[in-house]
Amino acid sequence: MDKQIQRFISNHFLLVHSVTDIPTDVTTHVHDCYELFYFIAGDLTYYIEGQAYELRPHDMIITNSRELHRIVFNSECRYERKFIHFKPEYISSFQTGEYNLLSHIENRKLGYFNRITAEDVHQYKIDELWRQLETAAQDPSPENSTLMKAIFVQMLVTMNKVFAKYDRSLGERQKSHKYDHKIVEILDYINKNLDEKITLNVLQQRFYVNKYYLCHIFKLNTGFTVNEYITYKKIMKASELLMTGLTALDAAHAVGYSDYSTFYKAFKGITGYSPKQYFRK
Repeated sequence: MDKQIQRFISNHFLLVHSVTDIPTDVTTHVHDCYELFYFIAGDLTYYIEGQAYELRPHDMIITNSRELHRIVFNSECRYERKFIHFKPEYISSFQTGEYNLLSHIENRKLGYFNRITAEDVHQYKIDELWRQLETAAQDPSPENSTLMKAIFVQMLVTMNKVFAKYDRSLGERQKSHKYDHKIVEILDYINKNLDEKITLNVLQQRFYVNKYYLCHIFKLNTGFTVNEYITYKKIMKASELLMTGLTALDAAHAVGYSDYSTFYKAFKGITGYSPKQYFRK
């Protein structure tokens, strides 16, 4: 059971610090916001879009609103973490034409370079900025909402500096990344062909790999089953189309569903809403 040490919520912003004594796996999900995840203690693997991150205390994970992720616990060790959920609207008044605070969060290949190492969290004093946020969140005075935004903007600027450093050593870091190139190709294919009907047989023929072996290596590398990943990505795409005004039936066809009832069931199972309810939420 989760024990919340701190919880602060305001418009477009959520700050949480919680502990779980006996954790259970966190199933595949995606947020309709950005997430900054600060790992404190536990024994887990954090899967994001085909990448597996083995976390150490004080590592940070950053995900955007398009990245599927899940957490698998390797043991029942006590699990402690902090996280921030926020939407772009929260810092919109600080955005300028010359500088995009969300440049790294938005402009990355899905599942790549999501982690800020514990060393850089400390070196760049991101942990100190996080503590300042927590302190400000405990003070109800009216000026603190402005102070929190200012601290948070400083944190985003600092994170961009960290990732700029990572970009400069991109070649070296890519070499150290452990992933199956076949899986990367398959993930890329799925994301570029969400309007098609994608099955194990289609992937087997296109990538010359036995579908049973593919199921094994896909789950091993990504933490997701093939069908789970395809379904989530299609429903995410459909939800984006619905928000543009497309009808539910047209959105279903646009992501490769010929049977609306199958689409409806998948959509509600993942989002918790029917397609029509989702458009109104």
